[in-house]
Amino acid sequence: MFGLHQRRDPAAPTPRRPTAAAWALLALVGLAACGCGYSFRAPYDKSVRTVYVPMFKSQTFTRDVEKMLTEMVQKEIGRRTPYRLVDDVDAADTVLTGTINFVDKNIVVESPFNLPRQLTRTVNVSVNWVHNPPTTTEKTRAPTIISDTVNFVPEIGETSLTATYQVCQRLAAQIIDMMEQPWYTEEDLK
Repeated sequence: MFGLHQRRDPAAPTPRRPTAAAWALLALVGLAACGCGYSFRAPYDKSVRTVYVPMFKSQTFTRDVEKMLTEMVQKEIGRRTPYRLVDDVDAADTVLTGTINFVDKNIVVESPFNLPRQLTRTVNVSVNWVHNPPTTTEKTRAPTIISDTVNFVPEIGETSLTATYQVCQRLAAQIIDMMEQPWYTEEDLK
């Protein structure tokens, strides 16, 4: 029976407490991270507060991929960035647009009876994030093209829809990663 006054087993190892050197090292690491300008936050542009994300366009015959990707991008913006989504383009500091160029499904492995065992789902999208109104360099800048591929196996219950969902999640994360402030400025490129 366990009570308030338990006896300690003499064979059990005694718990070790942090030494003064361990505390000093921990404090030094904390001060170094704070004092040197390092941050654990993503470097987002502080001049931007609002983003307008219209429905992505689609140049494919695959249904509702543009809706799925637009919704995931909007959720990622709300979850990972300091930006606020707005419903009116006139109230936005920036506009994030996208066009789905193609959605493809390919067979990787076939069974001996010519049934698909493993397939891939690929989605390719062009994305452009500009200020509202766009600057002169943003007007002439080509959109960024990103693509991702996911493998799926119908025999274990995975479908084209689940693969498309996974690809869209990964693309949305990549798009939000691209919204981070670059480590260089446009003057550095000149």
